[in-house]
Amino acid sequence: MQFVVVVLCVVASLLTGCALPAGGPKASDVLEEAAAGKNGAVPAFALVDVTSQALVKNVARPKPSLAAYFGTGGRDPGLRISVGDVVSVSLWEAPPGTLFGTTASVVGQQQASGGSVTIPQQIVNSDRTIAVPYVGRIVAAGRTPADVERLIVSSLNGKAVMPQALVTVQQTTANTVTVTGEVAGGARVPLSPAGDRILDVIAAAGGLRAGVNDSVVYLSRRGMTLDLPFEVIVQNSRENVRLRPGDVVTVVREPRTFTVLGATGQNAEVQFTSQRVTMANALARTGGPLDNRADASGIFLFRYEPRLIASRVVPPGNPVLHQKDPVPVVYRFNLKNAATLLAMQDFEIQPRDIIYVANASSVDLQKFMAIFQGISGPALSATSVGIAASTAN
Repeated sequence: MQFVVVVLCVVASLLTGCALPAGGPKASDVLEEAAAGKNGAVPAFALVDVTSQALVKNVARPKPSLAAYFGTGGRDPGLRISVGDVVSVSLWEAPPGTLFGTTASVVGQQQASGGSVTIPQQIVNSDRTIAVPYVGRIVAAGRTPADVERLIVSSLNGKAVMPQALVTVQQTTANTVTVTGEVAGGARVPLSPAGDRILDVIAAAGGLRAGVNDSVVYLSRRGMTLDLPFEVIVQNSRENVRLRPGDVVTVVREPRTFTVLGATGQNAEVQFTSQRVTMANALARTGGPLDNRADASGIFLFRYEPRLIASRVVPPGNPVLHQKDPVPVVYRFNLKNAATLLAMQDFEIQPRDIIYVANASSVDLQKFMAIFQGISGPALSATSVGIAASTAN
Protein backbone atom coordinates (compact mmCIF):
# COMPACT_ATOMS: atom_id res chain seq x y z
CA MET A 1 0.00 0.00 0.00
CA GLN A 2 2.87 2.30 0.83
CA PHE A 3 4.24 1.72 -2.63
CA VAL A 4 0.92 2.82 -4.23
CA VAL A 5 0.99 6.07 -2.30
CA VAL A 6 4.57 6.72 -3.41
CA VAL A 7 3.61 6.08 -7.04
CA LEU A 8 0.66 8.45 -6.84
CA CYS A 9 2.83 11.18 -5.32
CA VAL A 10 5.46 10.81 -8.05
CA VAL A 11 2.83 10.95 -10.80
CA ALA A 12 1.18 14.02 -9.30
CA SER A 13 4.53 15.82 -9.02
CA LEU A 14 5.34 15.01 -12.65
CA LEU A 15 2.00 16.29 -13.91
CA THR A 16 2.30 19.44 -11.81
CA GLY A 17 5.52 20.34 -13.57
CA CYS A 18 4.16 19.64 -17.06
CA ALA A 19 1.75 21.67 -19.18
CA LEU A 20 -1.40 19.89 -20.23
CA PRO A 21 -2.07 19.72 -23.99
CA ALA A 22 -4.45 22.43 -25.18
CA GLY A 23 -6.14 23.37 -28.47
CA GLY A 24 -6.21 27.09 -27.74
CA PRO A 25 -6.59 29.69 -25.00
CA LYS A 26 -9.25 29.45 -22.33
CA ALA A 27 -11.86 32.18 -22.05
CA SER A 28 -10.00 33.57 -19.03
CA ASP A 29 -6.80 33.83 -21.11
CA VAL A 30 -8.57 35.89 -23.80
CA LEU A 31 -10.12 38.18 -21.18
CA GLU A 32 -6.76 38.66 -19.48
CA GLU A 33 -4.98 39.47 -22.76
CA ALA A 34 -7.63 42.06 -23.62
CA ALA A 35 -7.19 43.87 -20.29
CA ALA A 36 -6.13 47.44 -21.06
CA GLY A 37 -3.04 48.84 -19.43
CA LYS A 38 -1.37 45.53 -18.67
CA ASN A 39 2.28 46.36 -17.87
CA GLY A 40 1.67 49.74 -19.48
CA ALA A 41 1.45 48.19 -22.96
CA VAL A 42 -1.32 48.57 -25.51
CA PRO A 43 -3.45 45.40 -25.54
CA ALA A 44 -3.36 43.22 -28.63
CA PHE A 45 -7.07 43.75 -29.28
CA ALA A 46 -10.25 45.29 -27.93
CA LEU A 47 -12.84 42.99 -26.38
CA VAL A 48 -16.53 43.67 -27.00
CA ASP A 49 -19.38 41.69 -25.42
CA VAL A 50 -22.28 41.13 -27.80
CA THR A 51 -25.36 41.34 -25.63
CA SER A 52 -27.97 43.36 -27.53
CA GLN A 53 -29.51 44.13 -30.91
CA ALA A 54 -28.36 47.75 -30.52
CA LEU A 55 -24.72 46.66 -30.54
CA VAL A 56 -25.32 44.44 -33.57
CA LYS A 57 -26.69 47.45 -35.48
CA ASN A 58 -23.56 49.46 -34.61
CA VAL A 59 -21.36 46.66 -35.97
CA ALA A 60 -23.27 46.47 -39.27
CA ARG A 61 -21.14 47.69 -42.16
CA PRO A 62 -22.54 49.83 -44.96
CA LYS A 63 -23.15 47.76 -48.06
CA PRO A 64 -20.85 48.75 -50.96
CA SER A 65 -22.78 49.87 -54.03
CA LEU A 66 -21.56 50.41 -57.58
CA ALA A 67 -24.73 52.37 -58.31
CA ALA A 68 -24.11 54.74 -55.40
CA TYR A 69 -20.39 55.10 -56.16
CA PHE A 70 -20.48 55.49 -59.95
CA GLY A 71 -24.15 56.17 -60.65
CA THR A 72 -26.45 53.92 -62.62
CA GLY A 73 -25.66 55.82 -65.85
CA GLY A 74 -27.96 57.13 -68.56
CA ARG A 75 -28.94 55.10 -71.59
CA ASP A 76 -26.69 57.22 -73.84
CA PRO A 77 -23.10 56.20 -73.08
CA GLY A 78 -21.77 59.35 -74.74
CA LEU A 79 -19.96 57.65 -77.60
CA ARG A 80 -17.72 59.97 -79.60
CA ILE A 81 -15.52 59.37 -82.63
CA SER A 82 -11.88 59.26 -81.59
CA VAL A 83 -8.47 59.40 -83.22
CA GLY A 84 -7.66 55.93 -84.59
CA ASP A 85 -11.28 54.93 -85.19
CA VAL A 86 -12.17 53.45 -88.57
CA VAL A 87 -15.21 55.16 -90.11
CA SER A 88 -17.28 54.70 -93.23
CA VAL A 89 -19.13 57.55 -95.02
CA SER A 90 -21.95 57.13 -97.54
CA LEU A 91 -23.44 60.08 -99.48
CA TRP A 92 -26.70 60.50 -101.43
CA GLU A 93 -28.39 63.17 -103.49
CA ALA A 94 -31.82 63.43 -105.06
CA PRO A 95 -32.59 63.82 -108.81
CA PRO A 96 -31.78 65.76 -110.89
CA GLY A 97 -28.46 65.98 -109.05
CA THR A 98 -25.39 64.55 -110.75
CA LEU A 99 -22.69 65.23 -108.19
CA PHE A 100 -22.72 61.61 -107.00
CA GLY A 101 -24.84 60.10 -109.76
CA THR A 102 -25.09 59.63 -113.54
CA THR A 103 -27.28 60.81 -116.38
CA ALA A 104 -29.65 58.48 -118.26
CA SER A 105 -30.94 58.75 -121.84
CA VAL A 106 -34.76 58.81 -122.03
CA VAL A 107 -36.30 59.07 -125.51
CA GLY A 108 -33.26 60.88 -126.84
CA GLN A 109 -32.94 63.19 -123.82
CA GLN A 110 -30.37 63.19 -121.03
CA GLN A 111 -32.03 62.98 -117.57
CA ALA A 112 -30.19 63.11 -114.23
CA SER A 113 -30.98 60.24 -111.92
CA GLY A 114 -29.35 61.41 -108.73
CA GLY A 115 -27.12 58.86 -107.07
CA SER A 116 -24.95 57.80 -104.16
CA VAL A 117 -21.34 57.03 -103.29
CA THR A 118 -19.64 55.19 -100.44
CA ILE A 119 -16.23 56.45 -99.48
CA PRO A 120 -13.65 53.74 -98.66
CA GLN A 121 -13.15 53.21 -94.93
CA GLN A 122 -10.64 55.59 -93.43
CA ILE A 123 -8.88 56.06 -90.11
CA VAL A 124 -9.40 59.28 -88.18
CA ASN A 125 -6.01 60.99 -88.43
CA SER A 126 -3.95 62.36 -85.58
CA ASP A 127 -5.20 65.82 -86.60
CA ARG A 128 -8.72 64.46 -85.76
CA THR A 129 -10.00 64.76 -89.34
CA ILE A 130 -11.39 62.63 -92.16
CA ALA A 131 -11.70 63.44 -95.87
CA VAL A 132 -15.07 63.81 -97.66
CA PRO A 133 -15.40 64.42 -101.44
CA TYR A 134 -16.46 67.98 -102.34
CA VAL A 135 -16.19 68.91 -98.67
CA GLY A 136 -12.52 68.43 -97.86
CA ARG A 137 -11.14 67.49 -94.49
CA ILE A 138 -13.49 67.89 -91.55
CA VAL A 139 -12.95 67.40 -87.84
CA ALA A 140 -14.59 64.13 -86.77
CA ALA A 141 -12.88 63.29 -83.46
CA GLY A 142 -14.85 64.40 -80.43
CA ARG A 143 -18.14 64.41 -82.38
CA THR A 144 -20.89 61.83 -82.61
CA PRO A 145 -21.62 60.19 -85.99
CA ALA A 146 -24.84 62.24 -86.15
CA ASP A 147 -22.86 65.46 -85.60
CA VAL A 148 -20.51 64.58 -88.47
CA GLU A 149 -23.47 63.73 -90.73
CA ARG A 150 -25.02 67.15 -90.12
CA LEU A 151 -21.67 68.85 -90.79
CA ILE A 152 -21.27 67.02 -94.13
CA VAL A 153 -24.82 67.81 -95.26
CA SER A 154 -24.35 71.47 -94.34
CA SER A 155 -21.11 71.62 -96.37
CA LEU A 156 -22.74 69.96 -99.43
CA ASN A 157 -25.73 72.30 -99.56
CA GLY A 158 -25.54 74.24 -102.83
CA LYS A 159 -23.30 71.58 -104.38
CA ALA A 160 -25.65 68.60 -104.33
CA VAL A 161 -29.42 68.30 -104.55
CA MET A 162 -30.90 67.50 -101.12
CA PRO A 163 -27.72 65.81 -99.92
CA GLN A 164 -27.80 63.15 -97.23
CA ALA A 165 -24.97 61.43 -95.34
CA LEU A 166 -24.49 58.34 -93.20
CA VAL A 167 -21.43 58.01 -90.96
CA THR A 168 -20.71 54.63 -89.39
CA VAL A 169 -17.92 53.71 -86.95
CA GLN A 170 -16.59 50.35 -88.12
CA GLN A 171 -13.84 49.88 -85.54
CA THR A 172 -13.04 51.77 -82.36
CA THR A 173 -10.54 51.57 -79.54
CA ALA A 174 -11.72 54.49 -77.45
CA ASN A 175 -15.40 53.52 -77.18
CA THR A 176 -14.65 50.19 -75.57
CA VAL A 177 -14.58 48.57 -72.16
CA THR A 178 -11.68 46.33 -71.13
CA VAL A 179 -12.81 43.04 -69.61
CA THR A 180 -10.11 40.95 -67.96
CA GLY A 181 -9.48 38.46 -65.16
CA GLU A 182 -11.46 35.27 -64.59
CA VAL A 183 -13.42 35.43 -67.85
CA ALA A 184 -13.31 32.97 -70.73
CA GLY A 185 -11.80 35.49 -73.14
CA GLY A 186 -10.48 38.84 -71.94
CA ALA A 187 -11.00 41.49 -74.57
CA ARG A 188 -11.85 45.06 -75.43
CA VAL A 189 -15.61 45.04 -75.84
CA PRO A 190 -17.09 47.83 -78.03
CA LEU A 191 -19.95 49.72 -76.43
CA SER A 192 -23.22 50.11 -78.26
CA PRO A 193 -25.41 53.23 -78.25
CA ALA A 194 -28.01 51.25 -76.30
CA GLY A 195 -25.87 51.46 -73.14
CA ASP A 196 -24.15 48.20 -72.19
CA ARG A 197 -24.09 47.00 -68.59
CA ILE A 198 -21.56 44.98 -66.55
CA LEU A 199 -23.21 41.62 -67.18
CA ASP A 200 -23.46 42.41 -70.92
CA VAL A 201 -19.73 42.91 -71.38
CA ILE A 202 -18.83 39.91 -69.18
CA ALA A 203 -21.07 37.76 -71.37
CA ALA A 204 -19.45 39.27 -74.49
CA ALA A 205 -16.05 38.24 -73.09
CA GLY A 206 -17.18 34.62 -72.81
CA GLY A 207 -18.61 34.60 -69.30
CA LEU A 208 -17.05 33.56 -65.99
CA ARG A 209 -14.35 30.95 -65.53
CA ALA A 210 -14.75 30.82 -61.75
CA GLY A 211 -17.92 29.97 -59.86
CA VAL A 212 -20.56 32.60 -59.26
CA ASN A 213 -20.10 32.51 -55.47
CA ASP A 214 -16.30 32.80 -55.81
CA SER A 215 -16.22 35.73 -58.27
CA VAL A 216 -15.79 39.39 -57.38
CA VAL A 217 -16.18 42.16 -59.98
CA TYR A 218 -13.91 45.23 -59.82
CA LEU A 219 -15.04 48.29 -61.78
CA SER A 220 -12.39 50.97 -62.46
CA ARG A 221 -13.28 54.37 -63.87
CA ARG A 222 -11.15 57.51 -63.97
CA GLY A 223 -8.83 56.37 -61.20
CA MET A 224 -11.61 55.09 -58.92
CA THR A 225 -12.19 51.40 -58.22
CA LEU A 226 -14.89 49.55 -56.31
CA ASP A 227 -15.55 45.82 -56.04
CA LEU A 228 -18.75 43.86 -55.50
CA PRO A 229 -19.46 40.11 -55.38
CA PHE A 230 -20.75 38.87 -58.72
CA GLU A 231 -23.84 37.32 -57.14
CA VAL A 232 -24.87 40.72 -55.75
CA ILE A 233 -24.86 42.18 -59.27
CA VAL A 234 -26.93 39.25 -60.49
CA GLN A 235 -29.45 39.53 -57.65
CA ASN A 236 -29.76 43.33 -57.67
CA SER A 237 -30.34 44.79 -61.13
CA ARG A 238 -29.56 48.30 -59.86
CA GLU A 239 -25.94 47.24 -59.31
CA ASN A 240 -25.69 46.11 -62.93
CA VAL A 241 -24.69 49.66 -63.90
CA ARG A 242 -24.22 51.00 -67.41
CA LEU A 243 -20.62 51.38 -68.49
CA ARG A 244 -18.71 54.26 -70.02
CA PRO A 245 -15.87 54.33 -72.57
CA GLY A 246 -12.55 53.51 -70.93
CA ASP A 247 -14.02 51.52 -68.03
CA VAL A 248 -12.13 48.43 -66.89
CA VAL A 249 -14.07 45.43 -65.60
CA THR A 250 -11.92 42.86 -63.78
CA VAL A 251 -13.31 39.58 -62.52
CA VAL A 252 -11.26 38.10 -59.66
CA ARG A 253 -11.63 34.71 -58.04
CA GLU A 254 -11.98 35.49 -54.34
CA PRO A 255 -13.64 32.66 -52.42
CA ARG A 256 -15.33 34.17 -49.38
CA THR A 257 -14.63 32.07 -46.30
CA PHE A 258 -14.58 32.19 -42.52
CA THR A 259 -12.73 29.87 -40.13
CA VAL A 260 -14.10 27.98 -37.11
CA LEU A 261 -11.71 26.62 -34.46
CA GLY A 262 -11.88 25.16 -30.98
CA ALA A 263 -14.50 23.07 -29.22
CA THR A 264 -16.94 22.68 -32.10
CA GLY A 265 -18.23 19.73 -34.08
CA GLN A 266 -15.87 20.57 -36.94
CA ASN A 267 -12.79 22.79 -37.23
CA ALA A 268 -12.72 24.05 -40.80
CA GLU A 269 -12.52 26.88 -43.27
CA VAL A 270 -16.13 27.37 -44.36
CA GLN A 271 -17.27 28.93 -47.64
CA PHE A 272 -20.13 31.38 -47.86
CA THR A 273 -23.01 29.63 -49.59
CA SER A 274 -25.23 32.71 -49.46
CA GLN A 275 -24.72 36.44 -49.44
CA ARG A 276 -25.64 36.74 -45.75
CA VAL A 277 -24.33 34.44 -43.01
CA THR A 278 -24.98 35.17 -39.33
CA MET A 279 -23.08 34.06 -36.25
CA ALA A 280 -25.86 31.59 -35.49
CA ASN A 281 -25.60 30.15 -39.02
CA ALA A 282 -21.81 29.88 -38.79
CA LEU A 283 -21.82 27.87 -35.55
CA ALA A 284 -24.62 25.61 -36.74
CA ARG A 285 -22.75 24.76 -39.97
CA THR A 286 -19.82 23.33 -38.01
CA GLY A 287 -21.85 21.29 -35.54
CA GLY A 288 -22.13 23.94 -32.84
CA PRO A 289 -20.28 24.02 -29.49
CA LEU A 290 -19.59 20.54 -28.06
CA ASP A 291 -21.54 19.84 -24.87
CA ASN A 292 -18.68 17.92 -23.24
CA ARG A 293 -15.93 20.42 -24.08
CA ALA A 294 -17.13 23.93 -24.91
CA ASP A 295 -17.30 26.88 -22.54
CA ALA A 296 -20.68 28.43 -23.36
CA SER A 297 -19.45 31.78 -22.04
CA GLY A 298 -16.25 31.67 -24.12
CA ILE A 299 -17.28 31.93 -27.78
CA PHE A 300 -15.23 34.56 -29.60
CA LEU A 301 -15.10 36.12 -33.06
CA PHE A 302 -11.79 37.70 -34.18
CA ARG A 303 -11.95 40.45 -36.79
CA TYR A 304 -10.21 43.61 -38.00
CA GLU A 305 -12.75 46.44 -38.03
CA PRO A 306 -12.46 49.81 -39.80
CA ARG A 307 -11.89 52.49 -37.19
CA LEU A 308 -15.26 54.06 -38.03
CA ILE A 309 -17.03 50.84 -37.02
CA ALA A 310 -14.77 50.08 -34.05
CA SER A 311 -15.36 53.54 -32.55
CA ARG A 312 -19.07 52.71 -32.25
CA VAL A 313 -18.58 49.62 -30.10
CA VAL A 314 -15.20 49.98 -28.34
CA PRO A 315 -15.07 52.30 -25.30
CA PRO A 316 -13.41 55.62 -26.24
CA GLY A 317 -10.66 55.20 -23.63
CA ASN A 318 -9.35 51.96 -25.09
CA PRO A 319 -5.82 52.67 -26.45
CA VAL A 320 -6.27 50.16 -29.28
CA LEU A 321 -8.52 52.69 -31.06
CA HIS A 322 -5.67 55.20 -31.30
CA GLN A 323 -2.88 52.82 -32.25
CA LYS A 324 -4.12 50.80 -35.20
CA ASP A 325 -6.38 51.03 -38.24
CA PRO A 326 -8.04 48.69 -38.96
CA VAL A 327 -8.68 47.93 -35.30
CA PRO A 328 -8.31 44.34 -34.02
CA VAL A 329 -11.56 43.52 -32.23
CA VAL A 330 -12.65 40.33 -30.49
CA TYR A 331 -16.39 39.90 -30.02
CA ARG A 332 -17.47 37.69 -27.14
CA PHE A 333 -20.71 35.71 -27.19
CA ASN A 334 -21.93 34.37 -23.85
CA LEU A 335 -24.48 31.69 -24.74
CA LYS A 336 -25.61 31.52 -21.11
CA ASN A 337 -27.31 34.83 -21.81
CA ALA A 338 -30.56 34.48 -23.77
CA ALA A 339 -30.24 38.00 -25.21
CA THR A 340 -26.96 36.94 -26.81
CA LEU A 341 -28.71 34.12 -28.64
CA LEU A 342 -31.13 36.64 -30.15
CA ALA A 343 -28.30 38.99 -31.14
CA MET A 344 -26.46 36.13 -32.89
CA GLN A 345 -29.31 35.81 -35.37
CA ASP A 346 -28.49 39.25 -36.81
CA PHE A 347 -24.72 39.47 -36.27
CA GLU A 348 -23.34 39.08 -39.80
CA ILE A 349 -20.14 37.18 -40.53
CA GLN A 350 -17.56 38.90 -42.73
CA PRO A 351 -15.01 37.16 -44.99
CA ARG A 352 -11.84 36.09 -43.14
CA ASP A 353 -13.53 36.14 -39.72
CA ILE A 354 -12.22 33.59 -37.18
CA ILE A 355 -14.66 32.01 -34.73
CA TYR A 356 -13.08 30.35 -31.71
CA VAL A 357 -14.91 28.28 -29.07
CA ALA A 358 -12.87 27.92 -25.87
CA ASN A 359 -12.68 24.73 -23.82
CA ALA A 360 -14.40 24.65 -20.46
CA SER A 361 -12.13 24.57 -17.37
CA SER A 362 -13.32 21.06 -16.56
CA VAL A 363 -11.65 19.81 -19.74
CA ASP A 364 -8.25 20.30 -18.09
CA LEU A 365 -9.32 18.00 -15.28
CA GLN A 366 -10.48 15.40 -17.80
CA LYS A 367 -7.13 15.59 -19.58
CA PHE A 368 -5.30 15.34 -16.25
CA MET A 369 -7.23 12.23 -15.29
CA ALA A 370 -6.64 10.63 -18.69
CA ILE A 371 -2.89 11.23 -18.46
CA PHE A 372 -2.88 10.12 -14.84
CA GLN A 373 -4.58 6.86 -15.69
CA GLY A 374 -2.20 6.30 -18.58
CA ILE A 375 0.83 6.68 -16.32
CA SER A 376 -0.44 5.18 -13.08
CA GLY A 377 -2.24 2.19 -14.62
CA PRO A 378 0.88 0.11 -15.33
CA ALA A 379 2.38 1.03 -11.97
CA LEU A 380 -0.74 0.03 -10.08
CA SER A 381 -0.90 -3.24 -12.00
CA ALA A 382 2.71 -4.01 -11.09
CA THR A 383 2.00 -3.18 -7.45
CA SER A 384 -1.00 -5.48 -7.42
CA VAL A 385 1.14 -8.30 -8.77
CA GLY A 386 3.80 -7.66 -6.15
CA ILE A 387 1.28 -7.65 -3.32
CA ALA A 388 -0.26 -10.86 -4.59
CA ALA A 389 3.14 -12.53 -4.78
CA SER A 390 4.13 -11.47 -1.29
CA THR A 391 0.82 -12.67 0.08
CA ALA A 392 1.31 -16.04 -1.56
CA ASN A 393 4.70 -16.38 0.11
